[in-house]
This record gives sequence, C-alpha cells and structure tokens, in this order.
Amino acid sequence: MSGLGVTVPGWALRALFVAIALALALIGTPNGPWQAIAAVLAGISVAVPRWLTAWVLIGALAFSCLLEPGGPSVRLLALIAGVHAMHVLASWALVTPLVARLQPAALLPSLRRYLGVQVVVQPGTVALLLLARGSQSLAAIASGAAVVALVAVLAPVLLRRRPD
Repeated sequence: MSGLGVTVPGWALRALFVAIALALALIGTPNGPWQAIAAVLAGISVAVPRWLTAWVLIGALAFSCLLEPGGPSVRLLALIAGVHAMHVLASWALVTPLVARLQPAALLPSLRRYLGVQVVVQPGTVALLLLARGSQSLAAIASGAAVVALVAVLAPVLLRRRPD
C-alpha cells in the first residue's frame, strides 16, 4: 500500500448503492412490479453510471411511495434518507472508476452535507406525517423541533465570516 493511508475500492460505492436500492425496494415500495423495476434499474445504474439511470430509480422509488394504500407511512422516513444516500453515491460513482482506490476521508464533506440535510428533513417529515394523521399537538412539537434543527444547521453557515 502506498502513502494514501486507509483506502476502499471504487466498486464499494456501487455495491453500497445496490444494497440501499434493494433494501428500499423491499421496504419502501408497495407489492407488485416496483421491486423488480427497482432491481433492474439498480443493476443498470451500477453497470453504466453515465446513463444516469440512478436518478430514474430514485424517481421510481419516490413515485411508488405515492401509491401506498392509506397514504404515506413511517416508511417514508427511510425512503427519504435512502434516496438521498443513493443520490450521493450515484454522484460519486460517476467520477470514481471501479478499480480506483478511494480515501474515505475524501467523502467527509459530502457526508456532512448529507447529515445536515437529514437533520432538517426528517423532523419535517415526521411533522407532516403527524399532521396527515390528525395529531395536531404532536405535529406542533415536531415542527418546532424541525425549526430548531434548521437553525442549528444554518446558524454556523450564516454567521461565518467571509474571507476578505
């Protein structure tokens, strides 16, 4: 090993993408053709990333959620986190050859952005789910938590001094 430190193979990004896609297909889609469609699109997405099929898969998974009987459920939280992770992984796969060695530290800025978005989106989704179920007081608490999370994430960015 060279002086790069800890590295992972480039194909690991695609393997993780497929694992998330198949998990979401099993838990996040209604029964029927959606699971097979997701599996085929996941395979194409990792075989030929430049075809941008990953984003078609993300759209299909999101659309299938709308077909769920009884409206959105708690599975929506996993779907939101999962399709966001798939977007990040597919973006990395576009620029990372299969045979490349990848330093995990190089991915930290993207992972921080991912977590920053999820800290805001997940409580907001909980609030919307509670509102859809008619629980006004719990929705107000969840909405308040979402606002606090938003301020916590944005405050450091907004208060940071710009270099002159």
